Amino acid sequence: MPVTERQLAGFRRDHESTILHSTSPRHLAGPGDARHVTHALLAAGWTITSDPASPETEVTSPDLQARLQAAPQFNPSGSWWRLTVEPPNSRSWYASFTHQVPAEILAGLTDTLLTAAPADRPDPWDLFRTAGWSVTQSENGTGFEARSLDRRVVVEYSRPYDDEISSSFSWRIRTREYPADAAESAFDGRPVWSGWLDGHAPAQAIAGFVAALTSAEPLLRGWGRHNWHHDVQHERTSRTGADVADAHQQRLKHVQAQVRAARRRQRLDTAPSSAHVGASNSSAARTR
Repeated sequence: MPVTERQLAGFRRDHESTILHSTSPRHLAGPGDARHVTHALLAAGWTITSDPASPETEVTSPDLQARLQAAPQFNPSGSWWRLTVEPPNSRSWYASFTHQVPAEILAGLTDTLLTAAPADRPDPWDLFRTAGWSVTQSENGTGFEARSLDRRVVVEYSRPYDDEISSSFSWRIRTREYPADAAESAFDGRPVWSGWLDGHAPAQAIAGFVAALTSAEPLLRGWGRHNWHHDVQHERTSRTGADVADAHQQRLKHVQAQVRAARRRQRLDTAPSSAHVGASNSSAARTR
């Protein structure tokens, strides 16, 4: 279902009077506006399948294979976002994130669900290294981990700590604040946000999420409007709330154009070629 004019007007109204700041690092910028994620899915043809009277929001893909839930009543301090994908001819997979994950980082994952996978999918570890993150063997010795430049984020790809037999790997993302006296190698302190990605998630989804997580581009946040971490860096920007609303509408138009193009390609790929049709017609004529 498309995003309605009323929904777009509501987004604009919520942002137009905001005093914006360029906020970095992005992993501490706070959740931002969840509609950056959900409106894009609706623009791609997903539908709202949750009860309008419920605090839970659920949107489902047109083919009914994917479902995203924003469900604060599950556990306010635990999983807030829950994504389930059940393809017909491959393994199903699952992802979850706590409330403080920035919407722009989550969108790096969810946007990959809207079009077919590209032919060239970058290796996630190359993306980490290109962004300057350190990549080493994980602490439990069963996989690898990447740490951000400020050492506040660690991404692990390994088996569960309590499962030394299983061959099932998964991605674990932790963002924390460090106590002032923490050792350089320690990863401790109050959690900011965390996430989990099934090891069966496709390479396209992993790459999209990692690219959004490791980007050095600051995020726009309204002063006093978002629950960012106290250690973020703010810089005033000339951009206005109206600019944010305009960019949001352009994002939705871009998503719709991508989806339409993907559908056209799919129709062309599945349509019989003219040569094949001509051969079939000639064969039918000879049979008559």
